Amino acid sequence: MQIKKYLASTLKEALDQLKKELGEEAVVLSTRVVNLDDDHGGKKQYEVIAGVETKATNKSEKPRLVDRIIGDDESHSEKEIQKLQEKVFPALHIDKKQAVKEPEKKKVNHITPARLKKLKEDLLIKEVFPSLANKIVDHLSSQADFIGNGNFEDHVVSSIASLIHTSDFEIKRKKSPKIVGLVGPTGVGKTTCIAKLAVISKIFHKLDIGIISLDTFRLGAIDQLKIFSEISNVDFLVGYEAADVPKLINKFKKKDLIFIDTAGRSQNNAASLKEIKKSLSLVHLDELFLVLSSTNSTRNLLDVIKKFHDFNFTGLIFTKLDEAAVYGNLLNVTGKVDIPIKFLTNGQVIPDDIIAADPQYIAKIIHNGNSG
Repeated sequence: MQIKKYLASTLKEALDQLKKELGEEAVVLSTRVVNLDDDHGGKKQYEVIAGVETKATNKSEKPRLVDRIIGDDESHSEKEIQKLQEKVFPALHIDKKQAVKEPEKKKVNHITPARLKKLKEDLLIKEVFPSLANKIVDHLSSQADFIGNGNFEDHVVSSIASLIHTSDFEIKRKKSPKIVGLVGPTGVGKTTCIAKLAVISKIFHKLDIGIISLDTFRLGAIDQLKIFSEISNVDFLVGYEAADVPKLINKFKKKDLIFIDTAGRSQNNAASLKEIKKSLSLVHLDELFLVLSSTNSTRNLLDVIKKFHDFNFTGLIFTKLDEAAVYGNLLNVTGKVDIPIKFLTNGQVIPDDIIAADPQYIAKIIHNGNSG
């Protein structure tokens, strides 16, 4: 794959440059707004990174030199893809040296009551439920003879991870497309989530993607996905009423994967939730994800889950990790609800800022208080 970066004063200009150079088959790897330094005018610019599959060439041919190039050779491009995979799927790229070691029996007990008390206080500060904090402390206390002074933190993370329910987002090519819907309250970032999921599905799994938007209420929602679909070469359709959904699905019947974006609605607006559910009931969903903001309190998150319960969602996506102060609420929710976490998002860059959920990773950010 050949990967290039483009800078322009507008997204349209960057898109035009991309298509002119790489063609219609190019895939957008990430987009963001960057602030140039004073030497470059100090203005905001749109940065678009895109890639295109390279055809086999004569070995004697020299690589073409192009402005703003990131990498024009196969090995460098693969490294860029590898870096992106490591960001999105950290559990698949764990450094063996950092992996949790098998417990070794120690003669000296380093797990003192004072140390466990401090751990519990720390967990409570991070807004972990007292009952769960006690469970973690009790587990560590029972394993005290096996825990050395040097690997105490590893065992804390492992104890937290054992309480977290996650599952993979499975994708397999079938005769009919896999259909995935996203629902959730207003402002949680469903539309951006769909853009990220669409790109990683296209880049990593080589799938033909279709996106359907039912969010005709929020100003700019359709335009946001329309622009994304244009720069990413992903087909996009809009449904204005419930009856449109089966027709749109039929138009995408040859796709590998279809994402459905719904309008964000307050969990307290029962009438609007009923309307969204009616639209989704007209099609067979393989998966339905409830999108939640990690900046909300545990109480609010559980209220949203309760009010959306009738949707029968199959997984959770937690967004805005980069805006949250603590992450105990993630543990609290998984301790109360038997629904797996599928993905986490920690920024606006598409698709870099999305992470496949992994118990060890979630446990680390809960314990260390850092999602970066």
